[in-house]
Amino acid sequence: MKETTLENVLQEPSLDAQGYDGIFTALMEIVRGRVIDDALGDDIERYILRYLAENPPHAFDTFSDKSYLRNYIGRDTATGWEAIMMSWREGNTTSIHAHPQFAGYHFADGRFRVEIFEPAGNDNARRIRDLTVTAPCAFHAIGKAGAFDNHIHRITCLGPTGHSLHVYSDDAKKGKVYTEMA
Repeated sequence: MKETTLENVLQEPSLDAQGYDGIFTALMEIVRGRVIDDALGDDIERYILRYLAENPPHAFDTFSDKSYLRNYIGRDTATGWEAIMMSWREGNTTSIHAHPQFAGYHFADGRFRVEIFEPAGNDNARRIRDLTVTAPCAFHAIGKAGAFDNHIHRITCLGPTGHSLHVYSDDAKKGKVYTEMA
């Protein structure tokens, strides 16, 4: 049996062409024992984008007119790391929110607006930048350990449908929610 190492995970041509069962296990091999830094973020991005290119997220083609849909790929209760596939329909948007120390965004297909905010006091945030993202692409943000105020943003789907796979170093739902300040 082949030993699972970071290099093997990043080099293997396909982990599970039928579904997403193997992706979280391989992701945990990438993050295990590593410092949360840009090198780790780059390795996660490279792995997830390659995986999504080889395994389009058709299994997640369920959409809602009211909100994006969250599908948990995996969660490691010991470390808190989790991966969530989101299915989007045009106009679906998130609240203005932040995440734990590591937040990785991997857009598999579709077109999105990512609005970036800065804190403005009293749970308010001020928009400082807008990005239009056309998949496939990825980026990550690194914040303070133990804080849930990393990368204040709002995502909106601009195309008919889209999918994005998000990776977090802890429970994304613990992220702070903000109100937009003009």
